[in-house]
Formats: sequence, C-alpha cells, structure tokens
Amino acid sequence: MEYYNNLAPFPVFDTGIVQDLKEFIKMTEEDKVDYDDLPVASCKHCLDLFLLEDEAGNDICGRCGSVNEIVIFDNIEEYLEEYNRIKNSI
Repeated sequence: MEYYNNLAPFPVFDTGIVQDLKEFIKMTEEDKVDYDDLPVASCKHCLDLFLLEDEAGNDICGRCGSVNEIVIFDNIEEYLEEYNRIKNSI
C-alpha cells in the first residue's frame, strides 16, 4: 500500500488505514507463540489427537470413541516420544 501511495501523485490508499495496518502488523510480530511448547491433549487409549467436545463438556475421542479418557502432555516432543514408544512396541 505504501509502495503504491509513493508512486501516485495523490495517495491511492487512505494514509490513516495504512498507518493502522502497520501498527497491527507490528503488534502481531511481537506476539510470537512457540506452539511446540504448548500442552498437547490426546486420547488415553489410542493416543489420537482428534478430540471432540460435546455440549455437556465431555471430551470424546474421534477415533475410538472413548469419553473423558484423555492424557495431557507438557509439549509435542513428550507426546511424540510416547507415541513412538507405543508404536514401536507393537
């Protein structure tokens, strides 16, 4: 937007909107989230990540159908270690 505003004799895009957009981009760049460090919830039985929640707040596994049988891992690496350990033991 700034590029086209600089090329034209008059601003093509409203300069207030361009400034608001620049501030929004700056705010989103500052809020970097490391998704690898977030907790991971999986089914206790099949270790699948496909969990559904019904209107009563019950956690239902989308693969095996178990209800409220979940395990919460600290991060994705911990989940993957457990998943690979179970997978290799079969």
